[in-house]
Amino acid sequence: MFPVTSFLSCTEPIDQLECFSTRQKHHAKTYVTGLVAASNKTVQGISNYVLPAKSERALNKFLTEYNWDEDQLNKERLALLQQMNDTKWSSDGVVIIDDTFTHKTGENIPNAGKFYDHTIRGYIWGQNLVYALYADEKTTYPLGFRLYEKDAQRRVELAIELVDELIEIGVRRDTYLFDMSYCSQEFVTHLETYGKEWFSAVKSDARVLYGGERIRVDALAERIDTVPRTIDGETYHIWTQKRDVSRLGEVKLLITTKKASDEDDELSVKYIVSNKIDAPASHLIALYAMRWRVETFFRDTKQDLGFGDCELRHAAGASRHWHLLMLAYSLLKLGTAHSALGTILERATSLRNDIKRSFRESVENLLSWALNSPNRSTDELMHQIEGMFV
Repeated sequence: MFPVTSFLSCTEPIDQLECFSTRQKHHAKTYVTGLVAASNKTVQGISNYVLPAKSERALNKFLTEYNWDEDQLNKERLALLQQMNDTKWSSDGVVIIDDTFTHKTGENIPNAGKFYDHTIRGYIWGQNLVYALYADEKTTYPLGFRLYEKDAQRRVELAIELVDELIEIGVRRDTYLFDMSYCSQEFVTHLETYGKEWFSAVKSDARVLYGGERIRVDALAERIDTVPRTIDGETYHIWTQKRDVSRLGEVKLLITTKKASDEDDELSVKYIVSNKIDAPASHLIALYAMRWRVETFFRDTKQDLGFGDCELRHAAGASRHWHLLMLAYSLLKLGTAHSALGTILERATSLRNDIKRSFRESVENLLSWALNSPNRSTDELMHQIEGMFV
C-alpha cells in the first residue's frame, strides 16, 4: 500500500466543526483519511500510512486523552448532513434499529464477550453494538450507537436510549423499523409515547389470537389462504388482518411468502407486525425491504472503513473510533452529494464508488507530492515513508 501524502478532500468539512480545537482537527483529518484510504486502519497503521500524521502517540492521545465531546461531534455531523438535499431528512425517511458484531481475539477489549452470531450460526468472541440509522430513497447514514455490555444491560434498553437521544437532537422521523430482537411491548410502548409508527418482523412462535384461541403465527400461516400480489416486480403471496398478538396488543399482521430466488423453489416466509393498522400490504412490504440498508451499512464499514479494526483496550477510545467512523462515512456521503458522479442507487446502497474516488485522489496526491519534490533524491523520499516498512 502506498503512502497517503495529503488529507482527502472529503475531510474539509471537519474545519467547520466546533467540537475540535485546531490541533484536534488535524488529528481528526488524519484519522478519517486513514479510515478511508489506509490499508491498515489501526492507530499504528494510520500513523504510518498517512504522512501528515504527527505521530502514533499523538493520535493515540487524541482518541484516549484529549478533551473533546463525542455527543457534540454527533450533533454537528448530523447538522452537516442536513445542508445537502441528497442527505437531509425527508418526509419518507425512516429510522432503522439493529445490531452487529465485531470479531475480536483479545480478552481485554472493552465489553468483549461470547455471542451467538446468527449469520454464521455459531458463537464468536467480540463486541456487540446497537445502531440507529437513517434511510430514505436517496441515502443511508448512521444516527448513533451504543456498545452492549453483556449481563449489564439488555439490547432493548440500549435501543430505548437511542430513541431518546434521537428525539433530543431533533431526528423527528415518524417511522421506526427493527427486527424481532427488539419487538417487545416495552420498546413499542416507548415509541408510541412519542407518537411513532413502528414496523417489525416477529418470530414464528409468536402467539396470535385466531378463532378464539392463541396459536403460533406459523400455525396460522397453514390455515389461511394467501392472495398473490405483484410489488416492485416481485410476486408475493400475502394475507393481512388486524389481530391481537401476544405482548403487542392489536396490530396489523402481515404474512407473506415468496420464492427465495428464481433458481430455488423454496419459499421465504415473513411474519410482519406494525401499529400502522390502516397501511396497505404493499406499503408494509416496501418498508420491510428498507431494512437491507442496515446490512449494507455494516458490510461497507466492516470491509472498507475499519469498523472492527480498533485494537484499543480503552473504552472511551474505542467509542471515539466508532464516532470518527460515522464521521468518515458521512463525509463520504457528503462528497458524493457534491459530486455529479454516481447514480442515486449507488449513493443509497454502497460506499464502494466513494472509496474508489478517494483512492484515485490518494494516487493523485502521491504523484503530485513526488513530482513537486524535484530537489529530493529517491533516498530522501523513501526516508519520508520508511515508517510504512517497519
